[in-house]
Amino acid sequence: MKTGHVGRSVPRLDALDKVTGSALYGFDIELPGMFYGATLRSPCSHAKIIHVDISEAIKAPGVRAVITGKDFPFTFGGSIKDQPFLAIDKVRYIGEPVAAVAAETEAEAQDAVERIRVTYEDLPAVFDPREAAGEDAPLLHPDLGEYTRFGPYDVVPGTNICTIRRYKHGNVEKGFSDADEVFEDEFSAHSVSHSTIETHCAAARYEPVSGEFTIWSSNDRPHRAIRELANAVGIPINHIRLIVPYVGGSFGGKSTLVAEAIAIALARFTKGRPVKATFSREEELTATQSRVAAWMKIKTGVTKSGVLTARKAEVFWDNGAYASYAPGVALRGGLTVFGPYRIPNLELDSRLVYTNKMIAGAYRGYGTTQVTWACESQMDMIAHKLGLDPLEFRLGNGYVENDRYINGQVLRDVGLKETLEKASREIGWGSGRKRISASRFRGKGIATTIKGTVTPTESFCIIRLNNDASITLLMSSAEIGGGQKTVLAQIAADTIGVPIESISVQNPDTFVTPYDHAVASSRTTYHMGNAVRSASQQLREKILQVAATLLGLDCNRLSLAEGKVFEEGKGERMHLDALMSKRFGGKGGEILAEGYYTSAGSPLLAAYSGLEGMSSIFWMYGTHAAEVEVDVETGIVKVLKIAAAHDLGRAINPMTCEQQIEGAVVMGLSNTLFEEFILAGGRVLNDTLSDYKLATARDVPDIVPIIVETRHTEGPFGAKGLGEPAAAATAPAIANAIYEAVGVRIKDLPITPEKLLAALKRKKVAN
Repeated sequence: MKTGHVGRSVPRLDALDKVTGSALYGFDIELPGMFYGATLRSPCSHAKIIHVDISEAIKAPGVRAVITGKDFPFTFGGSIKDQPFLAIDKVRYIGEPVAAVAAETEAEAQDAVERIRVTYEDLPAVFDPREAAGEDAPLLHPDLGEYTRFGPYDVVPGTNICTIRRYKHGNVEKGFSDADEVFEDEFSAHSVSHSTIETHCAAARYEPVSGEFTIWSSNDRPHRAIRELANAVGIPINHIRLIVPYVGGSFGGKSTLVAEAIAIALARFTKGRPVKATFSREEELTATQSRVAAWMKIKTGVTKSGVLTARKAEVFWDNGAYASYAPGVALRGGLTVFGPYRIPNLELDSRLVYTNKMIAGAYRGYGTTQVTWACESQMDMIAHKLGLDPLEFRLGNGYVENDRYINGQVLRDVGLKETLEKASREIGWGSGRKRISASRFRGKGIATTIKGTVTPTESFCIIRLNNDASITLLMSSAEIGGGQKTVLAQIAADTIGVPIESISVQNPDTFVTPYDHAVASSRTTYHMGNAVRSASQQLREKILQVAATLLGLDCNRLSLAEGKVFEEGKGERMHLDALMSKRFGGKGGEILAEGYYTSAGSPLLAAYSGLEGMSSIFWMYGTHAAEVEVDVETGIVKVLKIAAAHDLGRAINPMTCEQQIEGAVVMGLSNTLFEEFILAGGRVLNDTLSDYKLATARDVPDIVPIIVETRHTEGPFGAKGLGEPAAAATAPAIANAIYEAVGVRIKDLPITPEKLLAALKRKKVAN
């Protein structure tokens, strides 16, 4: 189909709202009679709550409600129902909410919180997931086996292991015996903050008569959030309404009940008046969620010629105190440790473990970033030891069209090789190490990744042609900054045959907009895009049927383009506004269509018996090539250039795709070189952005986004996804470039000057 909008860098539909400051975010929500919430948080890593004294707080000026966990004794969780809204009998991490206050002003609420007194009895705490998985470790959740689970999460009752996945294919021991060399290495990837510009914020109102909640929240999966709440408090989903304004960044951090939990609990006790809970930056860094830290041991067999024969991996994931959405990280993210490579013999032991630290959950890449760090670092180590070119080593083992994934799924539309070739070419691969001065050296590194999407999931939408020929798109895919509204409007515009300017995309409102799984897992363009295309095709057909009736013509002779009906051989016959006026006699009316998409049942998911659940409806491939400069006197790494090539199927909006890649590269660089929680006994010590370092504009290198289009057979206009893998390969590419520059290998993120200097010192001593 010839298109006019798809494939073009159409300006974002929300651009004017955002540049003028008129866009409404969660922080901007102000409601009549609104109270403000504040939270008392635990100073203990693990302790029993003996007594909570709220007597002074309830008498404080402006206070309208003071509550504890026993006032709202429910638990919630997207994967495992294990987390209280407010701690009930014990606390499990420093920063856990223990009591909350609603008052007329934020200052009054905070003043009342400081008047609450809590008596604790300390319990043994554990902070390392490897220790926490041991038989003698203190238990965070003694009733783990009794918790409700919302997925195939294999808990181990009587332990701190809340998810375990074991996978075997072939015979790894035989694979190792067939190898000429066997490499065994350990790596770690640290937890980091989502660091969104907009902190968590939510407002909630409870109607005492009807028992209904209305919530205003920057949440990227609203329908799943209301289901989570309904499961928690035992009310029907249609008693909960969640309205999503613009979202000031998510990266997975706004996927569950965070500020929502505080606002909801308080609203239950304010007699119909709404309550707003806004997190400070300190709370954001200490009491929300982080990326799941991982400790990885990888054993890989390879022949002298560079053919991979076997890989065995053991991964410990640090879940923190509650599960959130991290069980999926252990289930799906862990599999990426095998990389985009043909390896005939595989074995994985992936364990997600509770510890007495801040909760870890969904974060851009969903585990892929952590295990790609380990996989791609070791791939370089193997190549150098065998005297192979790291690029050729990857090309020789990488997936190609019609290869089988580790579960037997046949891989289609594989653009891995092209991403490797284009990224390496852009970086000037093969030029080797350079000495710039007595202390500064340059090197280049490369890393690649594979990422699937959660499969199967569902997306629904409604498209309405209004009486004036404008079009309204109703869907629950939140605009979180990635251009979701614009991309989906482009798909609708070209499929229907109308100008994109005529399309308005509404923000999610679960009472109005139909179900969508989430803006997560790089799924929106593909899944909601297919739903939008389906609805748009139906709407187009309905319009042409109306036109055929009005004109007395055969529908097959008519077409629709740029909002005009054309007759074959005769040209334009009528505009859509005239069609609507004639159809409804000027009295007003509309034409509706609904779209639905699920990948369930697609033949593309076929795999070995019993392993279909590991299939992905599409696979994304990406390669990052980096050039760095290392100063051996200071240990400072300066990233000069990163070429990032990504196979995204089809670029619906090339500019938006390039922006996604550029933003992800900066995020990955920040994770690699700057970001790090400084912890002492489970307490985050660097709880401000002055101390929790992020990459700034001064640290951003020359970024070259490269779009590779290997069109997907079932994707809308051939599109797949992009958002997550664009961050995954940055860390190993930088580490591999550092190795080429100065010959030292860092295996534990982040890569700090102190670590580099220590490694250089050890190398000098060894030499």
